[in-house]
Amino acid sequence: MHPTNLKNLQPQTADDGGVQPSGPQPEPDDERLDLIAKVHTRVLDTISGFDKLVEKAEPDIKPLAQAFLTTHSKHETVLATYLAQAGRVPDDDGSFIGTLNRAVIEARSWFEDVDSDVLNRVADGEKQLLDTYQDACDVGQTVEANAMLTQQMDDVRDLMRQIDG
Repeated sequence: MHPTNLKNLQPQTADDGGVQPSGPQPEPDDERLDLIAKVHTRVLDTISGFDKLVEKAEPDIKPLAQAFLTTHSKHETVLATYLAQAGRVPDDDGSFIGTLNRAVIEARSWFEDVDSDVLNRVADGEKQLLDTYQDACDVGQTVEANAMLTQQMDDVRDLMRQIDG
């Protein structure tokens, strides 16, 4: 570059006067896939908690806990397959939250029964999971991804009705 060519030394500016970041920018598809990957990780965390809940649950809530575990496990498989087909390596074991979920249920079982009182906390966790799904939908997913996410959200809502009912 010739020293008198100052144009190459200036950052690019957008029409509105803002400075555009230099370097490669993520494709819109990357953002959509990142949010699906976030859902996948959150589902793994949820599975971790339900795995422990099924182990420790009293008989009156064990079937519902098992239904949640089964449903989330199916969703995890579908999400992992979708991500792999899109060229992503799906997370294997979730985040720290999954470990925390297991620890909370384990600790609670030391001091009290893991019974229907825990269902309010389950509902709160499921609502947070649904928020993560909604965030992924809100970025304008492909028709296929949107259908997958919407179906999974509907499945979770159906199970949550059993908590309320």
